[in-house]
Amino acid sequence: MKKISIYAVAVFLTVVNYSCKKFIDQVPDDRLRFEQMYERKATVDQALANVYSTLPDQNQDRSASGSGNIGPWTAASDEADYTLPNFTENVNTGSWDATSGQVNYHWQNYYRGIQAASTFIANVSRCTDCNIGGIDLVSRYSNEARALRAIYYYHLVQQYGPVVLLGNDPIASDAPLAEISKPRNSMDECIEFIVSELDATIPLLPATPQANEDYGHITASVAEAYKIKALITAARPLFNGNTDYATLKNKDGKQLINQTFNAAKWTKAAAAAKAFLTNPNYANYALYSVASTPSGLPNTAFNRAFIATRDVMLNGWNSEIIFARGGDVTFYQYSLAPNHLGASGGDKGGSFLSPSQQLVDAFFTANGLPIQDDPSYSAIGTSAYQAPDPNDQGVARIISNMYVNREPRFYSNITYTGRKWINPQSNIVTDFTNNGNAGKGNIANNDYTKTGYTSRKHLTVAGWTTGRPVFSKIRLAEIYLNYIEALQESNPSDPDILIYLNRIRNRAGIAPYGNGVGAIAVPANMREAIRRERRVELAFELDRYFYTREWKIAETTDKQISGMNITQNAPGFYTPVITENRVFQKKHYLWPIPNAEVQKVPVIVQNTGW
Repeated sequence: MKKISIYAVAVFLTVVNYSCKKFIDQVPDDRLRFEQMYERKATVDQALANVYSTLPDQNQDRSASGSGNIGPWTAASDEADYTLPNFTENVNTGSWDATSGQVNYHWQNYYRGIQAASTFIANVSRCTDCNIGGIDLVSRYSNEARALRAIYYYHLVQQYGPVVLLGNDPIASDAPLAEISKPRNSMDECIEFIVSELDATIPLLPATPQANEDYGHITASVAEAYKIKALITAARPLFNGNTDYATLKNKDGKQLINQTFNAAKWTKAAAAAKAFLTNPNYANYALYSVASTPSGLPNTAFNRAFIATRDVMLNGWNSEIIFARGGDVTFYQYSLAPNHLGASGGDKGGSFLSPSQQLVDAFFTANGLPIQDDPSYSAIGTSAYQAPDPNDQGVARIISNMYVNREPRFYSNITYTGRKWINPQSNIVTDFTNNGNAGKGNIANNDYTKTGYTSRKHLTVAGWTTGRPVFSKIRLAEIYLNYIEALQESNPSDPDILIYLNRIRNRAGIAPYGNGVGAIAVPANMREAIRRERRVELAFELDRYFYTREWKIAETTDKQISGMNITQNAPGFYTPVITENRVFQKKHYLWPIPNAEVQKVPVIVQNTGW
């Protein structure tokens, strides 16, 4: 396995944030120390680590908008809910606004990251020992920081819409407010800047990691992947001819979100994705697969697909991972593990992250069909079924028919009642019914699932106390999905749509679409088929929250969460109920600009509805 080098979070540089809070007056020695900071590679590495530290950290998902610069993306979407109280509750009940500290938290963090990147770029050339073995690390590090700055702007526009572009030079700590008071740029200007900055770095960065220490760094392939993400965001309905934002203008009348649909944005996104997929420098990227199953698990195509879709998230820097981050995953994994009565260690978690019934129902059947289209599917009754768990072979357990003969990704994502626990050293069979070993009736506090499910994705097979190398941030399957979505919107007859969609389905162990042997009919509504594939393939990867908004469907998808009736034992438990009603209004498609920023810089206009 490759040695992993992930940039650690290093609080090394003091950077000014966009509100331009002045530093205490500096003395010459302070400035000398700042200059010396960039003279040696050892301290330059620490300064660059500080630039990387603004990247969102999924390890902190349960502390939404409180640490790790991670937002409420999982449990404020229709994928799941959190039993553990956090900011997702505010988002889901509509109890947040422009004065909320969490709104300011992300705004300031990203602008601090942008300022840190600009400061680094302006000073890294001072390094006297950054040429190692003929490799010019000054150029490489500078372009990594430049790409990161563009990535931080991308995260800002996904969350807040059009933002303020600060330019390439760092802001002086003593700059007067009037000098930095700038209005918001238009969305098109923001995307153009992000794309042009990433394009500028691509030829100056290694295509992919060339050595062990490169893993975790921005490479050309990472920069191109974020470029594709930015172009897809710009092409989707939220920002492409959205007349709901007709009044969102700067005070001089400048329109911030274009009012006319531009089909060329989809064409541009498709071209960028195809350029990535056909680039010979990226030929080593491939969907993760396995040639055989672990000992004890029959080596069938279905079981290989289960292991592949499970381990793509666990097996470090595998062939599919384009960019990832490391860190302590135990808090996150504790949220996934059921709170098993009487268990200990990695077998007893918090049951905090509760997948929705909507997500459970989104997974295909083993026949590759949506559940509503497969006559063999039943939501009622029980059957004896052998799940594809290596530690539970030879035992056909009685489970709800909802969980019988589903696709491999369902079993790699969802822990349901009657499922053998993931730890091969454990004999626990999870039971979320009211009086079950992980049921609400047996838990004195709030550490139970709200929906009768917990998430299995990202969870090591030895339980939550065992770490794993990285959290994937971008993998090849997402590039495929972005490509086919852009093609569907720009050239729906392009044969690449089925080619790349079927690659994902084949790896997932379900029938491809088409006319060949073993294929199933091409869906009449290919747009919805692509969206469904995305939903299940990228579940719990911080994607769903944003694309339901960018597609402008969140007013439908984010109104309520359903799940099993956790106050009942079987059979009543298996009657789906609404577990949470949610508040979603048109204004919630974008976050508000922090009120403090609007007050300090009056030329910044607030988002529509806030």
